[in-house]
Amino acid sequence: MFKGNTIKLNEADYTRWHTAFKNIPSLDAVLQSRDDWLTYDADPKTRKRWFLSTSAYLAKMDAKYAKDQARDDLGRRVTESGRAVFQTAP
Repeated sequence: MFKGNTIKLNEADYTRWHTAFKNIPSLDAVLQSRDDWLTYDADPKTRKRWFLSTSAYLAKMDAKYAKDQARDDLGRRVTESGRAVFQTAP
């Protein structure tokens, strides 16, 4: 469950988002940041539609984290094209 100033999620919705957006390392931190923005900076129309806009925002964040955390079969980080990222030796 998440209870912010604008974002108020019941247990079922919170669990659904936590399951759907599994690539976000800290869903609570992202929700708190989003809640702060909605409360203090967003226009009234966006604030009123917080559920839909936040769901879309979380989907974008989840895709970004998934891309940043992409790994190959050997556990190496990979680029968007699927090539392994190697670090040079010091």
